[in-house]
This record gives sequence, C-alpha cells and structure tokens, in this order.
Amino acid sequence: MRRDGYIDNRGNYVRPGPDYQRLLIVAMMNALAMLLAERLVGGLNFGSLLSLLLAAVLFTVLNLSVKPVLQLAALPLTILTFGVFALVLNGFMLWLVVWLIPGCSVAGFGSAILASVVISLANTLITWIIGRL
Repeated sequence: MRRDGYIDNRGNYVRPGPDYQRLLIVAMMNALAMLLAERLVGGLNFGSLLSLLLAAVLFTVLNLSVKPVLQLAALPLTILTFGVFALVLNGFMLWLVVWLIPGCSVAGFGSAILASVVISLANTLITWIIGRL
C-alpha cells in the first residue's frame, strides 16, 4: 500500500512536498502584520499595496530559507545576549526586504527592529485568532 504522507508527533496528517496554500496564508498574514507595522512605526513605508504584497512574499520566502541559516550562525551571539540578538536578526531580515523591494523605505535600523517586533507580535496574534494552520 502506497502512502503519500505521514502522521507527525502532534497527530496531524502531513503531505510531503511544498504546501503552497500554507505558504500563501503565511504571506498574507505577513502582509497584514506589515501593514500594521507601517501604521504603528513611523519610519516604515511601503509606498503602495503592490510593494507591500511583494515585500510580504519576499519576507516569507527569506524567513523560510535564509533566516534559519543566519539563526544557526548567530546562535553563540544570541545565547551570549540572552536572545536579544534575535531581535537584531529579525530587524536585519526586514531591512533586507525593504532594501530589495522598490518603493519601500525604512528610516533606520532601529525602525526596522521595532517594526520586526510589531510584525512578530501581530503574526502571533493572527495565528492565535485563526488557530493552527
């Protein structure tokens, strides 16, 4: 008998391969969180809705691909600073996205760190509201 997936340690059925629907949901959650961060943090500007959506998609892809490698490389510094360096890393990821997408701007690295904190908190709240994905 051929099985296409498996049951994880939480008892959920997991299909192998990329789950594009989940990726799209996470990107939309990031777009909502980035919109909230733009409203709350004075130095963050996306310019247009298209720039915001492109930034959310790029932010999602970078967070899934590049960020784990950076977190592993920065683990000693993160431990030394009791986790505070993780905020700097999140701010760097947002700054990189804003730098890559035309029409987006951030006033400084402090604004990027503050906006990344807002995005993290908003994503936590959105995930809590809609439940497990």
